[in-house]
This record gives sequence, C-alpha cells and structure tokens, in this order.
Amino acid sequence: MLRRTAIRFVTGSDRPVARYAIAAATVLAAIATRMIVDLATDSPTNFPTFYVAVLIAGMLGGAGPGVAAVAASTAIVWILWLGPPAGGVLHAKEAVQIAMFLICGGLMVLFMEILRRAVRIGLAAEERFRVAQEASLDAFVILEPVREGGKVVDFRWTYANPAAETMRPAGASTLVGRRVREAFNDETGHAMADRLKALLETGGPDDIDVHRVINGQNRWIRSSGVKLGHDLAVTFRDITESVEARRDLEARVIERTAALEASIAEKAKAEAALAQAQRLETVGRLTGGVAHDFNNLLTVIVGGLDMILRHSGDEARVHRLAEAALSAGQRGERLTRQLLAFSRNQELKLETVDIPALVAQVEPLLSRAVGEAMALTLACDPQAGASKVDAAQFEAALLNLVVNAVDATPDDGEITVEVALARLADGEVADTRAGDYVRVAVTDTGTGMSPEVLTRVFEPFFTTKEVGKGTGLGLAQVYGFLRQSGGGVSIDSVEGRGTTVALYLPAAPVDASVAPVTEPAPRIATQTDLTGTRVLLVEDDPGVRAIAEGVLLDFGCAVVTALDGVNALTILERETSFDLLMTDIIMPGGVSGVDLAHAASARDPAMPILLTTGYAGEKLAMAPADLPWPLLRKPFRVEQLAEALAAVLKRRPVDA
Repeated sequence: MLRRTAIRFVTGSDRPVARYAIAAATVLAAIATRMIVDLATDSPTNFPTFYVAVLIAGMLGGAGPGVAAVAASTAIVWILWLGPPAGGVLHAKEAVQIAMFLICGGLMVLFMEILRRAVRIGLAAEERFRVAQEASLDAFVILEPVREGGKVVDFRWTYANPAAETMRPAGASTLVGRRVREAFNDETGHAMADRLKALLETGGPDDIDVHRVINGQNRWIRSSGVKLGHDLAVTFRDITESVEARRDLEARVIERTAALEASIAEKAKAEAALAQAQRLETVGRLTGGVAHDFNNLLTVIVGGLDMILRHSGDEARVHRLAEAALSAGQRGERLTRQLLAFSRNQELKLETVDIPALVAQVEPLLSRAVGEAMALTLACDPQAGASKVDAAQFEAALLNLVVNAVDATPDDGEITVEVALARLADGEVADTRAGDYVRVAVTDTGTGMSPEVLTRVFEPFFTTKEVGKGTGLGLAQVYGFLRQSGGGVSIDSVEGRGTTVALYLPAAPVDASVAPVTEPAPRIATQTDLTGTRVLLVEDDPGVRAIAEGVLLDFGCAVVTALDGVNALTILERETSFDLLMTDIIMPGGVSGVDLAHAASARDPAMPILLTTGYAGEKLAMAPADLPWPLLRKPFRVEQLAEALAAVLKRRPVDA
C-alpha cells in the first residue's frame, strides 16, 4: 500500500504547477523558520533552513523547482539578512557563504533528480510486474528458507500472485507469510519442501511434473523454479486435465493398436490361407499328370520286381531290372519332394540359386501342368546366372504363370519359358531400379488380354476366369514375391496373339556362393563295422520297418523293433543298454518320434539318435532342419543309411 501511495504521489507531482508550488511552499517554510530562529538567538546562521527547502523541492518537484528554490533562497537571504553590499561589493565572508550555498544546493538538486528518476523507474517496473502477475494464468511465488540451527527446515511464502492463491489449501486466507509444511501438513507438504531444498542447493533452473494432493484431490502440477538471491522463485500450473487427457489418449491408442494388430494378424492369416489355397489349387491342376507319371514309375518298379522274381537266376538281367526300378523310385522321390515343397505352408529362407538349373529341375512339374495337348519349350541360357530368392516361392510363381498360360491357350498352342540375363534402365520396368537381372519370361500363344484387363491383372482377387475356377491371387502372389525379392515384373499382351509375363530377379554377384538346386548323389559308404551295435528301431509301417531291420542286420547290428512311440517308451524303461535310437517322426499313439527322442535323451543324454521321415507336414513345432538330431529323409538307399549311421555314431562320446 505504501509503495502504491508513493507512486501516486510522485506521479501527481509531475504537474508543473504542483511542482513549483511545492518549491515555493518549502522556501516560505524556510523563511518562517529562519525568522523564528532570529527570535531565539542573537546570531543565527543564514542558510541551514534553506538547505532543507532545496532538498524537499528537488526531491518532490525535480530539477526545475529545485533550482528555483536555490535561486529564491539565495536572493531572500541576501536581501533580508545579508543586506546590500556597501559600494556594491560583497564582503569575502558573505560571498563565500553564498557561493557554498549555490554549489551545495546545486549538487543536492542534481543528486535528488538522479535519485528521483531511479525511484520512479523502479516503482514503474514493480507496478508492471504487479499488473502482469495479477493477470497471469501461471502461479508465481517467492519463498524464503526458514532455518533452525543453521539448517533449512522449511520455506515461507513472501509473495504469491492471484493464480497461486487460488491453489492454497482450504481454510487458509493467504499463502504469504505461511510456511509450506504448515499450509500442507501431509505428504504433499513434505514432498514440496524436499523439492525446494534440492532446488536451493542446485540453484536451478528445473522443470518437472509433480503429483500433489490439494484439498483431497489428486492434481498434477508442472513447476519450474530458480534460486533468486537467498530466496526461491517458483512458477507452476495445474496440468491435471492435460495429463488425464493424455492418459485417456494413450489408453485409446493402446486399445486401437491392439485392435489393429489383431486385424493385421487376421488379415495375414487370411492371406496365408488364400495363398495356400492358390498353391493347392495349382497342385490339384497337376493331379492328373502326376498320377500319370507315378503310374509309369510304378509300372517300371512293379514290372521290374515281377521279372526279377520270374528270372532270379539271370544275374545280369536281375541287376539291370533292379537298377531300372531304383532309378524309377528316385524319380518318384524327386517329384514328390517338388510337390511337397510347392504346397507346404511355412516360412522359407532366401538363398542364392542358379536360376537356369532351378527351371530345368522343375521341368517335370511344368510339363504336367501343360499336358500333352500343348507344346512346352524351355530356352534357358546357362550363363544367365544366379539370384538370391526363395526357391520354393520362385517355383510356385513360375508354375502359376504356366498354369495361367495354359488356361489362356488353345490345345494346339505353345508355351515358352525363357531364362536370360537382362540389364534394365531406370523406368524400363515399373517400380524396378536399374541394374542387372535374371529375366524369366513365360510366353503363350493364347487369347491375350485387353488394355483394361492389363491395368488390373496384379490386383488381389481380380480374375477373368469363370466363378469357381480361380481365386484371383495367382498374379498378385507373383507380384508380391518379386517385390519382396527386390525385383520386378512386366506383362505384355495383344488380344488374339498371346501374352508374355517376365519376372526380373536381381542378379547375384559372379563370385556369390550358389546353393545346389538338386540333392547330391549318395556316395558309396565305406564299410562301417557296426557289429554288436544295439539299435532300437521304431517304425509304424511294417514294410519300411522290415526293410530297415534287414539293412541293420546286414550291417551286423543287434536290432530291437517297436511299433510306435508308446511301445518304444516301454522298451526303454525295461532296457537301457541301446547304442542307437532310430525312429520315424510321425507315428500313431500320441507319441511322435521327436517326443520319443526327448524322452530318450532325458534318460541317456549320450545316446545317439537318428530321425527318419517321409513328410512331417505341419505337425512339428519347428522345422525338421532345426531339430537337435540328424534327419534322414525317406526313401533312402542303403548307402545313405550307412552314412547317416556312421555320422551319428561318430558323435557319440568315447566313454559312452
């Protein structure tokens, strides 16, 4: 209140009339005082009372009224008390008095003007601060530390703006003058005092979000503080609504993210199912041709064995017929593996593959897809090179293209598959970078497609086939496979003349390690002495079990057979002196070969184990290649079994 009154007083004295009236009043008061002093003493001094008049006039009126007061005081003292000088010349003593008064009075006026302006500037700044704080939405307080025994024990508010006062606890008329722990006598007060102590030690500034309980309500406060001399200046704002809104938003985001992830997973599952359906649809298209091939192979095998039984004494003829049957069986094995690799539904690995060799390997499947009514021509440049792709997905893409070409081509038409090295420029193939590629093109002499159809051929579920004769996913899968492999695809078609679909696979470096596209031929195993080796053979198929047992006996092994996993577990509980466990993977009874292997390893970790399988399908929790035991695929030759046994027994500990 005193400061505001001083501001109003000083501001009011800015009016010129008031300022000079103050100067005149002070000079008159000095004259009256000087006259009273005359009555009280015989030798009063002349100027002391007028110093006071100059001081007041300069302080309240400023430089002008102060100078006027000096001049008026000098003239009045000269006229009333010093008298006119004789001969117009002042005495030295009187001249010195007047000069000293003029100098001292002038300095007083100067200093008062400087002081007056400084006070006015400070008061104006304080007034602006007050107005700003009263209008501020952010709370602002100044706190001084309360010390006892030289230690800070609490803090006291010395200033709080209106925004801060609105957050005071219930029952408190004001924050100013109160201690923090007194106003908030709960955990909130302790937490506030601890935070202020830390701020006093570090000096700040800090900027934190803190949780406080005010009047029984949970509040979130964003606060920033800094050390101000020996005190602390702190600003803060209630951000409870913002925090709650943010938490609500985060909860919604989590909820929507979970829903989106579930939707994406469902979509991926549906796409995988549709892709599998597309592959199986293509396999279904091959059924007739594959059955024809298998009947031919079985004719060779069955006929050869029949002739061997009829002419068992003709050693040369028996050897020739046995080789023919064995060769037919191996061709059937390769065809079966190609079909399983094409139709399986599992994630595969990328590897660098010789593309011309891979195309040549799948020629039997392509021939079955084309049939005998059309001509299939393969034009593979052996120097086309390799590419890093998923071999099974590439085979599926190529087979899809051939099947589509067959559907669009009349019986007397021709299907051509070309493989060559190509170099693309920027923009030559849509969405494909410039560089070297292995180009695999499938060309037919069929009906072709219109420009309108060409713009939609890669859309999922788009098909020009009749209802029930296509999923519309074939070309979409081809496009997706090429994009994932870093390649591209182009399609050219003219109605009535045919279509060419070209796949562009990124060419691998010349020095890249190329994976073989065919399994290496079995080596003739060196003679392995397995005499006395006790083998537990587990196989549910009687024919396979009999063949395997016979081979093991030929190797000199002592063989104990089990019909399934349950029977094998019973044998293992009764006998534990086996040197090797050889078991099929897929068996009836609820105990698979993998389950049996785990149980046997738990009983005897050193026991060698060999797994065999014709097709594990999707019944395993992991891929067969990831199992901790070696795997021998059926059908296997005697040499392959000998190699597998030698390898697994070689890994057996020496003291086992």
